[in-house]
Amino acid sequence: MNTALTLRGRNARSNLPAPLTVAAGRHHTAETILRAWTEGKTENTLRSYEHDLEDFAQYFSRALAIAPPMQPTDALDKFFRQSSPSAHEIVLGFRHYLSAANLSAQTINRHMACLRSLSRLARMLGLITWMLEVPNVKGEKRRQTMGPTVDEVRQLLEATSADTEAETRDFAIITMFFCMGLRVSELCGVNVHETDLDRAQTWIKGKGRRERELVPMPAAVVDAVRRYLKYRGTIRGPLFITRGNRGKHLDGRLETRSVLRIVRTVGERIGLHVWCHGLRHSSITTALDLASKHGMGLEKVKAHSRHRAIGTLLTYHDEHDRTGTQRRLSDLVASTLRSHSGS
Repeated sequence: MNTALTLRGRNARSNLPAPLTVAAGRHHTAETILRAWTEGKTENTLRSYEHDLEDFAQYFSRALAIAPPMQPTDALDKFFRQSSPSAHEIVLGFRHYLSAANLSAQTINRHMACLRSLSRLARMLGLITWMLEVPNVKGEKRRQTMGPTVDEVRQLLEATSADTEAETRDFAIITMFFCMGLRVSELCGVNVHETDLDRAQTWIKGKGRRERELVPMPAAVVDAVRRYLKYRGTIRGPLFITRGNRGKHLDGRLETRSVLRIVRTVGERIGLHVWCHGLRHSSITTALDLASKHGMGLEKVKAHSRHRAIGTLLTYHDEHDRTGTQRRLSDLVASTLRSHSGS
């Protein structure tokens, strides 16, 4: 037996690496703060925050008339040198900039949370003396769970039915979103070498999870992917790749922003406003309808949606059925008046 594994107490702790190097009088920089801040975060979380910081760097550069735009580390370095009033004015302007771009409250608040968290660590490690107190924006309390209808999804697929590299890719993306109920980060993370079309299954990394999970692929998805692979090829790497030289990832992986743009563009062709998560919503609400018709409970739909808690799925269920329920109940309440008047 390895005795190192059986050590307890001080002897065991003495062999563990320190998670953060103590400054010992060393002056921190935006780069060291950012490096310490990213430790322990999942790949999907880091990708989202990376985009948020790029947005901030672009806004800050425009505000200061700096071209080309600063890199996020340079923007943070300049930001951390500001006084408290100046820093708050910058972030308030950034929040207004995001609102003017018609981003959702959730997306705007994630940008704010990113900057607050970084500033908190910078203050804790002595780089700045102020605390960022810009509040979140208020959003609608009711969660929007109404995506495109099944007929509208069919129209999206018809708009990408041509036998070209671009359209077979986009057709496969929309098919996977709707049939499998994937999140955009999950779809972007699918790899060819982790996909078995003969067994109709692939590995994905779910939201907030560190390990990949094996999920089935419906026949429609398998057929769509096979059509796309005629152009993409079967070489190892990401399933969905950028065309040409676009994309900053060395492996050519299609990024979440690119997928968002693809879905939105396809929707515009048929006069619809469509977003990636809307297709996931459509998948889940369709699954709820079919489960109800086939006598399957919410726990079965939870396996399809891959929500951690069934309470989240209830949001979809309640919102999807809300209008019909309101009408039925209001009719029942109104019927009591008729019953009373006829007695």
